[in-house]
Amino acid sequence: MNIDAIFTDLDAHTLDPARPRAQKIGVFAGRIIGFDEELDGVTADRVESLGGATVLPGFNDVHCHTAWFGLTLASIDVTALPGGLPDVYAALEKAAATTPSGEWINATGYAHRDYDGQYPELSRLDEITGDRPLFMRQTSGHAAIVNTAAMKRARILEPGFSDPVGGKVVTDAAGRPTGLLEETAQGLVQDLIRPYSLDTIVEAIDLATAYYAKEGITSFGDCGIAYGWIGHSPIEITAYLRAREEGKLRARAQLLPQADGLHEIAANSADGFGIGLDAGVRTGLGDEFISLGPVKFFMDGALSGETAALRKNYEGKDHPGYLQDDAEVLRKQILDTYASGWSVAVHAIGDAAVDAALANIVDAQTRHGRRAVPNRIEHAALVHDEHLTTLADNGIVVTPQAAFAEGIGDGMNASLGPERRSLIYRAKSFVDAGVLLAGSSDRPCADGNVLRGIEAYVTRKTRDGDIMGSAVECLTPDEAIAAYTSVAAEASGQGADKGTLSRGKLADFVALDAHPAEVAPNQIAQIGVRATVLGGRFTHDAR
Repeated sequence: MNIDAIFTDLDAHTLDPARPRAQKIGVFAGRIIGFDEELDGVTADRVESLGGATVLPGFNDVHCHTAWFGLTLASIDVTALPGGLPDVYAALEKAAATTPSGEWINATGYAHRDYDGQYPELSRLDEITGDRPLFMRQTSGHAAIVNTAAMKRARILEPGFSDPVGGKVVTDAAGRPTGLLEETAQGLVQDLIRPYSLDTIVEAIDLATAYYAKEGITSFGDCGIAYGWIGHSPIEITAYLRAREEGKLRARAQLLPQADGLHEIAANSADGFGIGLDAGVRTGLGDEFISLGPVKFFMDGALSGETAALRKNYEGKDHPGYLQDDAEVLRKQILDTYASGWSVAVHAIGDAAVDAALANIVDAQTRHGRRAVPNRIEHAALVHDEHLTTLADNGIVVTPQAAFAEGIGDGMNASLGPERRSLIYRAKSFVDAGVLLAGSSDRPCADGNVLRGIEAYVTRKTRDGDIMGSAVECLTPDEAIAAYTSVAAEASGQGADKGTLSRGKLADFVALDAHPAEVAPNQIAQIGVRATVLGGRFTHDAR
């Protein structure tokens, strides 16, 4: 028998209890056909030595923003510049010098906590940019900084302007806009830039997934495409199809449309259809390379900007954040969407938002049953003990980001205070309660390197040397690996095809210089990625 490839000289940790370890992997037609002695007497078109590497199932980041990340790679990066605000101004000055009059300046990566809680002064931004409109996105994605030219184009400065539902144009004590736009208010300016062209989005996917390949990522969930302030074009799925056709998609994509695009469909009344997307497409459509996942809903904002909806006020503040819309409106949208065959992924960060999201999902499942692709709580940042049983009993997935620890962990600890910090981005509590905890980064809102994410789950270390939340929530290296592999696959409804190295599953794996359990916890992120294999073919090869 002759097959496509045999990978040798490796130590595979398969995460499959039926065969936990292997030294050889055989591949035929993009899937694993056998291991070790099962390959005796078998020949192959290619025999690939991995030089003694540790092999794990390919990494799966179930909640990231791939096209957005690719666009940031071509934007001005103002992430934690060492010289503070003067360096931010200098970067913008450099960009303005090469940007034609009237053209947009796009920047990304601003986080006020990196700059002593300060935001750029609008007058200084205007001085630098002149008539060039500026859109500078916060790292969290839940706020943006713009200049006067941009606000004029968006008609924010006109008499009678009022904030959009679920967002805010921040003003100073005199009622003048500061240039900071929160949540849905960003769309007022973004809609002047979007939709991006297909060429631009395909190029962004190309850049992003080339980056992913170098980090061992073979699958991802692009969370919130096509619509709303997080989407890039109403035909964004076409960009993914084109990227695949042109060889520019180097990982398997589960696409989660943003709920803003849902609308009434004129289906037969007997079908009980709620709201959906045209032609009745829904979760599960697609193949092993590109498929539709759940619909993404925003229940609230972010802890970093203190817009997430809490039960009680932020520490030392007089407000608890806010929901993105009226609670009953959000509930009806979720129920109507679920009735149409979609699974749902509800962004809920504050505990008040988690309360509502859980109630809505449980109600939907009670009415219509569970789905092959599980429902999810995105981020699940502030979860109480009473939530754990509800999550586990109802098979609801959570996607908390340990990667937030380094960048905004200290700020979140301060925002919640000592009594609530133990609830922040829990991990071990989910695992012990039997809740599916799927590994994710929210990239580009945080570092998306999976090995760094695994290290963050293990250490939870913040930039100032503290622990994000509580140390009792630290995972073992094996638990963190499972989050990004076997659990991620199950949480995406794709456990039959990926997540473990098993005969018949897709031949997606990563070859590392060491196993994360074999190095010091604070050295996991430094492990080299020797190769990444997708369907038996290298997408990254540094042997």
